[in-house]
Amino acid sequence: MRCIIMPMLLFQRHVVHSFRAIYRPTTTALRAADLDNEETRAMDNVYLAWSEEDDKLLYENRNLPPAKLSSVLGRGINGVQRRLTKLTDVDSAAYARLFIKGKDSLRTTDDENKERLTPAQEILRRIKWDPACNSDDFTVLHYDRIDETLHETPFNAENMSIKGKERQFVFALPEHRIEQIKYRERTVWDKQLRLDLVFGSMGGSTIDQVTATYDEWKSAQDEKKVAQMKLQTLVLGKLEAILEESRMDKLKEMSSSLLHDAKRDSSNVRDYVKSAVGLYFDAKKNSAASQEGFHDFLHLLSDLAALLPDESLREGLLKQIEVSILRSSDTSGATSKRSVELPELNEDDIEEKFVKGSGAGGQKVNKTSNRVILLHSPTGVRVECQDTRSLQQNRKLARKRLRSKVDEFVNGNSSRASQAVKKASSKKARNKARAKRRRQKKAEE
Repeated sequence: MRCIIMPMLLFQRHVVHSFRAIYRPTTTALRAADLDNEETRAMDNVYLAWSEEDDKLLYENRNLPPAKLSSVLGRGINGVQRRLTKLTDVDSAAYARLFIKGKDSLRTTDDENKERLTPAQEILRRIKWDPACNSDDFTVLHYDRIDETLHETPFNAENMSIKGKERQFVFALPEHRIEQIKYRERTVWDKQLRLDLVFGSMGGSTIDQVTATYDEWKSAQDEKKVAQMKLQTLVLGKLEAILEESRMDKLKEMSSSLLHDAKRDSSNVRDYVKSAVGLYFDAKKNSAASQEGFHDFLHLLSDLAALLPDESLREGLLKQIEVSILRSSDTSGATSKRSVELPELNEDDIEEKFVKGSGAGGQKVNKTSNRVILLHSPTGVRVECQDTRSLQQNRKLARKRLRSKVDEFVNGNSSRASQAVKKASSKKARNKARAKRRRQKKAEE
């Protein structure tokens, strides 16, 4: 979901002027004067109403991680968890509205197992050949396996990077890399959420209904953004009360730097959350910082992160905040072991060589130095990569591989690879024991 509103925390004063220019005068944008009026300052609480569409989306995807749900719904982790509790409480009004009023359109777990999500290629063909669909209004979000991020590409974009005869990029793109398809600002197909608003294969609307009611949907989204702006003001005030002015300015500076860093990755996001947590404990060093206060701070941070316009950054921040919440709640330390972090690599410690490749691929491989060899001097770990014809892609893949190898060398049985092996082995043992019990039960019958 592309957000137009950018949280004020991630702005400097000169960015606010361009932010206001995004809106037309007739839209529901809030001016700075509106945010500073007496009514806004007097707010003790701002409630973002949950629509039936939000409740339905939350319940049908309740098995997804809280950070993912928070990112999709634009709400903090705590708010999502509390709402899900209400949706599973038979005595709550939210449960009654969802399961009584909306029972005809609600998908249950059994329905999800029976229904088949329409493949992305069929959605793309419908958009291309249906006269009622203006292909210029559609965009495709696809996964980049090198950068590990989602890229949004116009439907009619020309294919300039994928080898083959297909001239249109979205049709040349491998289907498994397509994650979402949008009509203007509304997501009409989502692989992970099993959402299909083009053919309506999962019990939702069809593309004809989406285009006919888009203005109404956009108006509702604008009203929601106004409420989100008020919520931002409230959250910022609470954060400033916790951190005080000097640390709040530092957090703003860190946030602006992260938002505008074109080369940011998961390590930058992780460092940002660590620094924000450090500011909290620095503010509390002269007083007893209770565990409840720390949780409140993390949930406020998640409320603000959920309103970010950048989808990948929003989800990445929420994931790291969720890890911090789980770690602070886990007294046994098991969560920390499960969430062991990959060691950071210093470029000064890496020796890099480029040699000629070998194997299939013709002259592009055999007569160019696109094979990457990395040596980590402190540990002596060595990796090679010749997965693609592109030297730059091989360099990125080699560094990812080196981090994993150094993790195994440094952390041993606690490394991510070792934990994945243990998890798979444990799952296999459980399945084997379950199958054995079934055979015994069948034999007794």
